[in-house]
Amino acid sequence: MKIFDDVKAFIADKSARAAAKKTLSLLLLVFCLCCVKLCAEDTSPAEAQVMREKFVAEAKKCVGSPYVLGAVGPDKFDCSGLVYYCARESVKKQLPRTAKAIYNYSRVIPDKDKEVGDLLFFKTNNTAPITHVGIYIGNNQFISAISDGPNTGVIISSLKLDYWKPKYVACGQFLPSGKNKGRGSDASDSLDSDDFEEEDFNEDKGSVAGSNVNFKGSSFYNPEAEGLNVLAADASLYCNWSLISPNSFMFQWRGLELQTNVRYTKWVLEPGFGFGLRLNYPLGVFQIPLLFSATVNDYFRFYAGPVITFGNPHMMVTGEEIKPSFFPGVIGLSFSTPAVTMGKVKGQIVQDISYTIFNKPDNSALSFTNSVSAGLIFFTGVRVTLNPGSLFK
Repeated sequence: MKIFDDVKAFIADKSARAAAKKTLSLLLLVFCLCCVKLCAEDTSPAEAQVMREKFVAEAKKCVGSPYVLGAVGPDKFDCSGLVYYCARESVKKQLPRTAKAIYNYSRVIPDKDKEVGDLLFFKTNNTAPITHVGIYIGNNQFISAISDGPNTGVIISSLKLDYWKPKYVACGQFLPSGKNKGRGSDASDSLDSDDFEEEDFNEDKGSVAGSNVNFKGSSFYNPEAEGLNVLAADASLYCNWSLISPNSFMFQWRGLELQTNVRYTKWVLEPGFGFGLRLNYPLGVFQIPLLFSATVNDYFRFYAGPVITFGNPHMMVTGEEIKPSFFPGVIGLSFSTPAVTMGKVKGQIVQDISYTIFNKPDNSALSFTNSVSAGLIFFTGVRVTLNPGSLFK
């Protein structure tokens, strides 16, 4: 067919290979630009303090509103819905929707460093590690939406109450710190606009039975390892397969691969770096892909990078000698299921689509059929994710 011949001619053209190199280079450039922000300080302490004032002021406006499971305002809330609404309305921050996911999103800090406008996380029952979230307003007080007890709805509570003391888990920040360097932590309560006595909270002894919980957070954080709580490390084990051989359309087992990746989890687009150990049995090679990645919502991951190859590859079925490409090397996309939490780790099932570049021995392009047959591989397996900070608990 003429169309098929035109496609093969396009693939074989040197300009197509040049386009592939430019595309891969562009992906790597985007990754590097994302990483530059890691070293930048975007918000001054004074600006951060203003943001915190706005956030807390918005929360105080909501005091007295009723509790409704799943509600996100403007006149009714659940615990995470209150935080979600106040962050969006006051400082235009889009937070995750559930208490556990907000915990995963936040940077966990030591209690001595907590500031007005930080988030307080609690475990009120055994359904999940985090089941309730509130907004710290200073003097050991916080605002949250309560589902049960003598006082329900959005109320002010005290951390000193016997009900909350054993249920408190950690303090988290999603806003930049308002402290100047060298400033003592005692200054963190300077935003208080109202003073409340402990007696004002004696009726606040209800349970928090309605908090939303899911396992869709993008990472796991450890309050005792602050420096590592913005990272997530994962390992994936795959069984590799393909559907196209040089002369037929058929299922073909391609080997095994172990992939590792470490990513920065504070942004929606999470940059990361990792590598793989790939046994490509039909081609007779062992490869080590070096992977620059971007992960979105813990469900999608784009990656690209060079590939180190050991062995002399040959085409399946025909035995034709081919040559691996170091750069451009590999480009791929993976899809994962919602995570299931198992202690300190979470597990997911992953489906990966990857294309690795091979050429003829003289570095000219393979035919379209041979290129797809050699390079297009599907990976089906499992991924386990761990926050490095949890290793130091």
